[in-house]
Amino acid sequence: MKTLILGAGGVGGYLGARLLRADASEVALVARGAHLAAIRERGLRIVEDEESYTVHPDYAVDDPSSLGIYDLIFVSVKSTSLGKSLPLISKNIGPNTVIIPLLNGVDHDRYIREYYPQADVFNGCIYILSNIVEAGVIRKKGKIFNLCWGRESFDPQAYRPITELFDRAGLRHKATPAIEYEVWRKFLFISPMAALTTLYDIPMDRVLAEHEEEFVGMLEELVALAQARHIPIGAKELEQTLQRARKTLPGAKTSMQLDREQGKETEVETLVGHIVREGERLGIPTPIYRRIYEALTKESQ
Repeated sequence: MKTLILGAGGVGGYLGARLLRADASEVALVARGAHLAAIRERGLRIVEDEESYTVHPDYAVDDPSSLGIYDLIFVSVKSTSLGKSLPLISKNIGPNTVIIPLLNGVDHDRYIREYYPQADVFNGCIYILSNIVEAGVIRKKGKIFNLCWGRESFDPQAYRPITELFDRAGLRHKATPAIEYEVWRKFLFISPMAALTTLYDIPMDRVLAEHEEEFVGMLEELVALAQARHIPIGAKELEQTLQRARKTLPGAKTSMQLDREQGKETEVETLVGHIVREGERLGIPTPIYRRIYEALTKESQ
């Protein structure tokens, strides 16, 4: 199965490396700058808690237009660069190409489907804690990994080549028609956690200890918004999210927090501003989100 990773950073690079390590045929990595140069020169190195290894992709490019049509494309760029990244794969998409977005946020599948209506576009989310620590090197922390993908009213058996690909790579995965629920369940954790770690410049394990009231308030606003969208998120998911927040790795930081520290554009619009705008659209009050969004955007001006 020809597989293309659009955005071979902390998430996409790790996923691509696992697929390459499993001898998946024709896995192409799309990266840029020093990271791409390092992959081409030395390979892509993955450092995990218990092992490290290096893969050497046959295709590591910044422009995949000459590589032909692909069966499967993962979109794992930052949401801030989605609009300028999607044109890069215009010549890699055929009528049977499956696209799975693995971005932070909740509505990227709709955007991609409008951009490439000829493709077979799914929704997806991934649980992982990994990032680029230096050009060509990705550090994955802990054992957390789970890839969920699907769309409403689909039969996973019809996409067995994809599930078999994940199985060969030893990647925990779940194909489900209830993907909107899975995406929102993840968002329930990453959105308030990203907002508060970035605003207060603290690691994830200190959020509940120092800002539990705000965290819970943001969860309640998200639950109300999800229910207004007819997504079955409720008290159970809120409690599960609190339990996850109590088990975060000491010192671990969110990607949005790291982006701000490094002077990069953050995903504040995707992770925080989107909720404010959706609340306005659906008539759901989001006062805590609005206050934090205003504080974060004021800081960036």
